[in-house]
Amino acid sequence: MTEQDKMVFCTLFDSNYLDKGLALYHSMRKNIAVFKLYIFAFDDRCFDVLGDMHLENVVLLSVKDIMTEQLEQIQEERTRAEFCWTCTSLIIEHVLLICKEKVCTYIDADIYFFANPINAIQKIIDNNCSVGVVEHRFEKNYKYGKAIFRNGKYCVQFNTFVNDHEGRRVLKEWKENCLNWCYARHEDGRYGDQKYLDKWTQKYSCVYEAEDLGVGVAPWNLHLYKYVGSEEDAIWMKRGNKKFPVVFYHFEGMRYLESNKVYLNLWAFDKQGTNRKVNLLYGKYFETVEDIRKKLKKTYGITFSHMIDVKSPYLGRDYSFYQFCLNDGFFEGLRAWLGYWKNGVFVLDK
Repeated sequence: MTEQDKMVFCTLFDSNYLDKGLALYHSMRKNIAVFKLYIFAFDDRCFDVLGDMHLENVVLLSVKDIMTEQLEQIQEERTRAEFCWTCTSLIIEHVLLICKEKVCTYIDADIYFFANPINAIQKIIDNNCSVGVVEHRFEKNYKYGKAIFRNGKYCVQFNTFVNDHEGRRVLKEWKENCLNWCYARHEDGRYGDQKYLDKWTQKYSCVYEAEDLGVGVAPWNLHLYKYVGSEEDAIWMKRGNKKFPVVFYHFEGMRYLESNKVYLNLWAFDKQGTNRKVNLLYGKYFETVEDIRKKLKKTYGITFSHMIDVKSPYLGRDYSFYQFCLNDGFFEGLRAWLGYWKNGVFVLDK
């Protein structure tokens, strides 16, 4: 199997996510020498704009390419996010069965590559596995069990499937599960498309759990890693004795707020060294996104003002100095309040 066979990816997004989806694409162009990206556009505006751009290394498809009568009914019954989650396994299946790729890795539209993920995918092949999953890597403290119970051990963000019997078998089960139930609520041990993954490593011997800490750095685990330096545009971090380059960061849960601010959804924003990591990761990401937004507005008249959370609680009373002190006492509250406004909310350049 060649490198080109392994470096096949798919993602999905609509016109509300065009800026993030294009930032993902540009990060791939910068950091991955050989790749093919299948983009499934989930509305006509997104499809038309991407088609007009004629992006290299991209195969553009539409949600209509996977639509069935069952999916049409599901689309009416579920929210936009729930429908997208439902379709994750379906777009992977389309790439493997219809487009006949040998391997396909699903990637979330709000991740950004800082290095080439080839080693992570190669590890799956080297271990004779057919499916690759990535842990959330929550901090193992008193909140760990609750986070696992609610959100699942694994994150749907970078999920690899080999086009063989075992890979297709796991994928089929996931698809059927999501078609049957995929909602943004916790119910009977399920949550969206994600909690289903918890059973895979117990049920199937073909599932490989990524060991590379640079795969899946995210708001919920960023505080666990120490920044140690940058080399040739790679961002290096360390946990314990393990030093690693950040392969990709998952910019999950961000909210654009008023006054040119962005809520970052960090799970721990008052840890020492957080500000440096935020400036490196989010600074680069927002620089790319803002440049894309300017070009989309100039060329296509697309703006994202409707995505601003104008009545956001993240700037309100719940995040006031008084509330932090009420929750944690004066000294801890002061530290948390300072950390939140220094690291938890990013101010964009005007």
